[in-house]
Parts: sequence; C-alpha cells; structure tokens
Amino acid sequence: MTASMMMLRLCGLLLMCSTLIDAKLDIISGDTDVQVGHDTLLLCKADSEGDFRWLKGDEDIDEDRYVVEKFDESTSKLLLNKVEVDDSGNYTCVFDSDRGIEKTSYQIYVYQTPDFGTTQLHHEFLVNQTVSIPCVVSGQPAVEIDWFRNNRTVKDDGRGHFRIQPDNSLQILGIQQEDSGTYTCEGRIKGRPITRTLKISVVVNEPPTVLIRQDRKSVLAGPYTTVSIACLVKGVPTPSISWTLPSTSDPSRHKYNSDKSELTISAVTRSDFGEYVCTATNKIGNNTAKFILDVSERPTVVLDQPKLEVIPGETGSVICNATGHPTPTIQWVRKTTEEKMMNVEVSELIFENVMPSDGGLYSCIASNTAGTTTEDFQLITWPGTPDKVSVAPGPSSSLLIQSTPVRDGGSSITEYILQWKKPSEDTWRQSAVKPTSLLEITGLEPYTEYFIRFAAKNSHYQGNFSTEHKIFTQSQREPNSPILSLSEKKLDKNSVSIPIKQLKDGGSPILGYIVRYKGNKENEEWTEKEFPGNSSKIQLNNLQYDADYQMEVYAVNNNGSSSSAKINFTVPQPVSQPALGKGGVVGIVMFIFLILMVSVDAFCCYTNHCGLLNFLARKLFGHNISESKGMDEEANNSSGDVKLSGLTLPRGSIPKLQSASGAVNGVHSEVTCDKAPLTKFEKKPESGDPAAEA
Repeated sequence: MTASMMMLRLCGLLLMCSTLIDAKLDIISGDTDVQVGHDTLLLCKADSEGDFRWLKGDEDIDEDRYVVEKFDESTSKLLLNKVEVDDSGNYTCVFDSDRGIEKTSYQIYVYQTPDFGTTQLHHEFLVNQTVSIPCVVSGQPAVEIDWFRNNRTVKDDGRGHFRIQPDNSLQILGIQQEDSGTYTCEGRIKGRPITRTLKISVVVNEPPTVLIRQDRKSVLAGPYTTVSIACLVKGVPTPSISWTLPSTSDPSRHKYNSDKSELTISAVTRSDFGEYVCTATNKIGNNTAKFILDVSERPTVVLDQPKLEVIPGETGSVICNATGHPTPTIQWVRKTTEEKMMNVEVSELIFENVMPSDGGLYSCIASNTAGTTTEDFQLITWPGTPDKVSVAPGPSSSLLIQSTPVRDGGSSITEYILQWKKPSEDTWRQSAVKPTSLLEITGLEPYTEYFIRFAAKNSHYQGNFSTEHKIFTQSQREPNSPILSLSEKKLDKNSVSIPIKQLKDGGSPILGYIVRYKGNKENEEWTEKEFPGNSSKIQLNNLQYDADYQMEVYAVNNNGSSSSAKINFTVPQPVSQPALGKGGVVGIVMFIFLILMVSVDAFCCYTNHCGLLNFLARKLFGHNISESKGMDEEANNSSGDVKLSGLTLPRGSIPKLQSASGAVNGVHSEVTCDKAPLTKFEKKPESGDPAAEA
C-alpha cells in the first residue's frame, strides 16, 4: 500500500475516532481479516497524553518486523507490511499516562484466499451412471467446502442420490436428465466469512430413443386422404432424424416439419403402402422405430362395353374387370324397382335366348374391405307385347285404349304405334302417339266397327303388336243443361244454397259447372265462379242484402258446355231486432226490486207481524190489545177446537167483530195479514146473548 493511501486511511481513522463518545483508549483498523501479502494499519487513540507500547500476544512487538510510530502524544500506529499467515493474532495497545496504564486489544486474521486451481468447469456424463464432480480448493487457514444447486444447498442426508465424498467431491448416484445444470462449489476459510465460489456445469448425455405411438395404420387411398407419422425422439445431445421410405412411395407428396420428427403424406395412393423407418442419431449412438402403412384401395370397375343391343332369341355377354386392394369380389345385380341379387359372382355375365323381360340395367358390384364400387350395364332389346288391353268408345267418334305397363326392353318407351282398320279393309292405318296412361285414336267414323291393335316402341326397337280388338265407335256431344231446384234453395243471411242435378252428361263425364250471377244494380257486371263436376249444390256467399239476383249455370264436359239453366232469387233485408233502451232496462230493474220488496215484507208480516203490510192491516182492520196476546191455540187438542174466552168454537170459524175497534163480546181479536177477512166487517147484532152470538 502506498504512503499516500496509508495517510488517507490514517486520517479517516482519526476522523472516526473523533466521533467516539466516552472512549478513553481504542484501536481502530480497516478490517479484521487481512489477505496474505496485504498491509494493514492499527491506530491506537487515547484521550490524553502518554506513552504507547504494542504487544502481540503477551510479547512486545518486534519493531524490526513491524513499524511502530507515535503519531502525536495521544495517538500511536502499528503498520503490518505484507502480512503472512503467522501474523494472525491478538494485538494489544498499552497506554501509560498520569492516570495509569490502560490496555486495549484487536484481533487480526490473516488468510490466503481459497483457490480452485485446475478444477474442471464442465462435465458430461452418460445417463444412469454414478458420477463424481471434483472440487479442489486450497487456502489458509483450513478451507471448508459446500455444494449448491439453484441457490440451494446440496444435502447429503443419505436419502437422496447426492453424496459428499471425503475429498469434498460431489457424487451423484444414477444421474438423470433432471440432474443437468450448474452446480456451485463454495470454498470458505474455516471460521471466517471469507468465501470463494466456482460454477461447474453438468450435462447428462442420453442415447437416442425413438417412439412411434402407432406401429401400423390402415387407410383408404384417395385424393383427400392424409397420413401423418409422428416420430417421438429423445436424447442428449438432440438427435438428428432421418427417414427410410418404401421404394414405391412418391417423395413429391411428402412433407416434414422443421426437425423432421413428423412426416405427412397427402393424397395417399396404393403405392404409399409399406414400411417407414424413423432413425435418430447423436454422438452417443442411434436408434430406430418402424411404422407399417397399409393402404386399402376401393375397387375400380371397368366394363368392356356400357350397353349391348340384342334381338330376342339371340345371346350376348358383358365382362366386368375390377381392381383394388384387397382383391375385390364381383357380383351382378339386376336393377329394377326392387334390386334383385343374381347368383352370378364371376366377371362375365352371359345372356342366352334374350327376351324382352331381360332388357334393363344390370350393375356390376365390386366389394372389398375398403368399400364398394358399382358400374351399370344396359341390355337393350325389343319392348314387350301389350297384354290385358281394354278398348272403349271415346268422345267425338274416337277410341280410348288402356293397357297394363309394357316391358320397355331395357330402354324407355318413346311412343306407341296405334293401328286400325274396318273389317272390309286389308290395309292398316296407323299413328304414333306419346306414351300416356290412356291412348286415343281420333278421326274415326261414328257408329262404325273397327279392328284395332298397337305396339310399343323404344329408342332402338319396336315390339310386337297386341292382339286385335273389335269395337264400335260412338258419337258424343255436350251435356244437357243442369237442373236447379229453386224450391229447395236455402237462404242464410246473405248466402244462398241451390241444389243442382245433371240428368245427361252427353256421353262424357261432367268436368265442372260454370256459374254466372249479378244483382239488379245498374251497370253491375256478371260474377263468374267454377264448381267441380261432382257438386250437388251451388253455394254463393257474401251477397247483397235486399237485392234481386239473376243466375246462369252451364255444365261442361270434354265436348263443350251445355246451354244455361237460368233462375232468379232475392236476398231479403235482414230482420232487425228491437233494441232495449235505457228506459226499458230501468223499468225491468225497478219491477224486479218491487217484487223482491213485497216478498220480503209479506214474509216479515206473516212471521214477525211487522212490515208495511202488517201496518196497513192494522189501520184497516183494527189494533191489537194486550189481552188478545193471552189467547192460545192448542194445536195438540184432540177435538181440534179453539177456546176463546171460555167459548168453544169449531176449528176454522172466524169470530165476528163488533166494531171498528175490533171488540167482540168485550174481547179484542188480533187481526193479522194471514187471517184478515176478505169482505167488509158486519155490524154487531143487537142481541146481547153470548151464546146466540156464538
């Protein structure tokens, strides 16, 4: 250390010393731990003047080896130049002053920095091996070693796979990929916080392993079929990947991802089948995995001819060639409304002694596990001969022919050849008509006998004629006018319903009825409606009220329309219902209220002798007196008589009243609503004989 640096350090120590409070003697130094070869300074500061003396341990300082200077009367310094390990120890400053001798000590630790020498910084090991990572550390005093990984201490607790060897090397049992990384070897001066670290990288190499999860796959060849083969590779260093492909495969349809771990084959064809080998290689070794691609191919069907024309009685054949993987089987099917399987499982289909019923479509069906392919073949021959024919006279001297469906001979019927002649004629006349369910010969003479026959014709051949049929033509006309029953018409508000009958249809079914009608308004136009031919009535709705109508009805068949049936009818004005005004409603309510009031008052008068009727009865027929309330009616009396003031009266007799006051024989009778006489009261007789009066 240079002198200037020592002076600056000394000034700093003095400044620090000046800040101490209540300190009488103290040693100030830069650091307790001093590296070998470095200088260190001890400054002893007192609070008074005196003499200083330095000791190392219990002995005086060797001033030949150490520099001792008195800075002033209260300060002394001890300088240790280029210290050695044996300079470590306890240094004591002894201060002798008027107050006596004072001492203070300071410990110096001299060390040699830990040195890792030629310790290897990088290691590569093979997976699953037991390895040792050395850490050679030198230093003074003794150096202790600790191992760290990911800022955590590597512990040797006997349970894991890490071991600390006597030479301080780190042993890893059965090293794995997860053990790769950086390890730190720390050398520490024993008992002191002097450390030094060394980072050592560890790589765990692993030979390649290759895995293809699916060792075989079956696909169907086609333009939209894509196959991906994933080769899962593991190894350290990262292996390179290569592929070995079938010789028949087309590399132009192969694509790889960035590390070639996945192979994609697009638009798979049969040529792509075979073995695919994925190989992974690194410096440790190589490894392979195999994949089998089985490509199935839907059958392909080729006919030697798509159609064949054969005359009835002759022989023909067709050959069906089918390819695919696996080899397809062949079967022939007759295509009709309901497909019929044929017991033919060979490639060649032979037709012997062809008949019209043999014509039609045949399918060659080739099948394998990949699917089914069908190709149609058409056999064309003559149409069949019409049978089950019915002939009937038609309108306007025509003839109508109806037959069951005719076999088309393998090609659609394009027309029918109709022939006719009179019995006296040798030559057939004919016409060609389009195929319909009902064939018609027109332009014949009415009421004439004809022989007719017809044959079917397809796009290639004409079939045989049917048997001859003999028939007379007739003449048909328009229908008669319909009959309308006006007397049976029904009116419902502004709708009318009139029954209709058709007696004669002119020899042709009635197709419908045309109805025209209009009202009696000026310039009103006719309204026209149509009704079905099976209608039994004419129904007109939404007519005008209070209006007269004219109506005309025409019957229509294939030959035209009849003359009109005309009728007139009237839609009357609707009958208005008298309206009930507010006065009528009020009157009805008051009448009901009056009836209820009289009923309640009569009930009150009869049961409790109260109410308006009771009051009027009292006014008209007299007042009650208290004595009359003592009169009892003995309901249970066997004689059924009522006793009144010691007199016995027959049951049901009415006592005579004396006067308007109601006194009879000196006793007032109670007059109630239910027992009041219906005639005027008679005057009391002059006789005073009670018995006579009774």
